[in-house]
Amino acid sequence: MNKIAVISASTGCLDYLDLKNDNLRILRLKIIMGDNDYNDFLEITAEKFYSMLNEDKNLVPSSSMPSVGEFMIMLEDLEKEGYEEVIVTTISSQLSGTYQVLQMGKNQYTGKLKIHVIDTLNAAISEGYIALEALRLIDEGKGSKEIVEFLEKLRTNRKQYFCVNNLRLFVANGRLSGASGFIGSMFKIKPILIVNDEGKIVSLEKIRTEKKSLSRMVELILNDVKDVKDFIILYNTSDNVEGIAFVKGEIKKAYPDYKYIEAPITPVIGCHTGTGAVGVAYFDLSK
Repeated sequence: MNKIAVISASTGCLDYLDLKNDNLRILRLKIIMGDNDYNDFLEITAEKFYSMLNEDKNLVPSSSMPSVGEFMIMLEDLEKEGYEEVIVTTISSQLSGTYQVLQMGKNQYTGKLKIHVIDTLNAAISEGYIALEALRLIDEGKGSKEIVEFLEKLRTNRKQYFCVNNLRLFVANGRLSGASGFIGSMFKIKPILIVNDEGKIVSLEKIRTEKKSLSRMVELILNDVKDVKDFIILYNTSDNVEGIAFVKGEIKKAYPDYKYIEAPITPVIGCHTGTGAVGVAYFDLSK
């Protein structure tokens, strides 16, 4: 059996989990603020980043993709460590050019590694979960063909919702499809957004208050999973402790023993969500 590694883009928020897996590498995107840029998580964590956004309401950070050169170095290091294949998971290609950059790197690589680049069609911890499943299957001794086929089915076998406190950075950075309809009222609503099966972030519902938006998001998730035999819930937040606690508490009332994973929204994603966002998703594990 070939020795297989997993490379996850830092957009998957895996840095915030207590992971101990020798087969995992994180490829970092960067946060740009003024004349400074920071490696995601290594040079600026979620806690520090959201503190900066709360202190300066006019701050408009942006993100940049990893370079082909950085990817090449990681591939070369893995080959030196004896890996024969690598599975790479990226944020949705509809939200970032990371997938395209890494495909370019794959095509330029002249080493012996066999490289599989997966467009997860997801973002944040839902993207990260796909990398976690790749690691699980590697640990179970599965081959790359079986793993890639599984991940390509898994990536849309879910629903992913976000309640956003403010659309300012989504609009400023151009990450919200159909944003023109929101611009006039973006400071007055607490919309529910979804990552659809194409991997785009689109508006689902416009709601006036955060409490109603969070309650509606819980209602949507509970309705989605009511006939699902086995599922996992994934939580993300950009510094909305009360909001995420409310959502978790409501879902726990319905499913006291359910499986879940929780992580902060890492800064390179927070460049677009801003502070106060709450994300909740589920994957159907019964299929």
